[in-house]
Amino acid sequence: MLYNLIFSLNAVMPLFLLIALGYTLKKRDFLSGGFISGGNKFVFYIALPMTLFRNLYMSDVSELLDLTFIAFIVSASVLSFLAIWVVSAFFIKDRTIIGAFVQGAFRGNFAFLGMPLLLNIAGEAGMARATLIITFVLPLYNICSILVLAAYSDSGKKVGPLTIAFAVVKNPFIIGISVAVATVLLGIQLPSMISRSVTYISGMAIPLALICLGAGIVFQGFDKKFKFVLVASIIKVVALPVIFVAVGYAFGFRGVDLVALLVLGGTPSAIIGYTMVVQMGGDVYIAGTIVVTSTLLSAVSLTLLISFMRMLGLFV
Repeated sequence: MLYNLIFSLNAVMPLFLLIALGYTLKKRDFLSGGFISGGNKFVFYIALPMTLFRNLYMSDVSELLDLTFIAFIVSASVLSFLAIWVVSAFFIKDRTIIGAFVQGAFRGNFAFLGMPLLLNIAGEAGMARATLIITFVLPLYNICSILVLAAYSDSGKKVGPLTIAFAVVKNPFIIGISVAVATVLLGIQLPSMISRSVTYISGMAIPLALICLGAGIVFQGFDKKFKFVLVASIIKVVALPVIFVAVGYAFGFRGVDLVALLVLGGTPSAIIGYTMVVQMGGDVYIAGTIVVTSTLLSAVSLTLLISFMRMLGLFV
């Protein structure tokens, strides 16, 4: 039991220490708002897409296309989104809360936290599964977020099919993956100077993403709506990972696949979701506080869940 706990701490805590470092540096005014904004843009639009490009470019693309796993993660993501939306619409009387609540409870910060966590736990095999999740699930996050926020928005914004399609197509992760697949299929060999540059930039992605994630955390205090924040956070970092792993196990997934499902379900709510709530006129307090609360809770929940899974022999 102690060995499993130490393994989990070694996998999880380095990531959260970088998040804590980012938060501390921001509180001490070591990092400016301009640095945080620019750093997030650099990670989101350049460093992480290059990481995905490099991972696909260096891999056998055909081996990554596990259709059974893809079908499961897509189905699990869509069904969890719909279930949370239906239940929250039934129980939450204040409709202005529902959009931010639903998004906070289902949309995880996989690109910034889930991918490095899978790399820590399962190495290159974990990165292969992370690539599939980013390719097929992250676009769904955008679509689902737009739908639920538009449904309860006070801004009067209309959302059509073209808006949703454009949001998916312009996603930098999709662009990076598409370029990588085209490069591999066309048999293009990158010059050494370019491939090394891509490697250097990819190496910056994870530490910079985590530091900027911590620096961007802003806790907005407690008020009467905090109970919704707590419920959404528990759904996100406790209920979803347990359900994903249990159902995945029943469907025959084992080893690194189960770890990927745990991380997919258990990563805390995404900061980009907070940005979307601001843009679309949702409850800013709910969205922002869910990000902070779920991030703090996930440091404990992910450690314990990973340790428990190893204790049960679900992965080595």
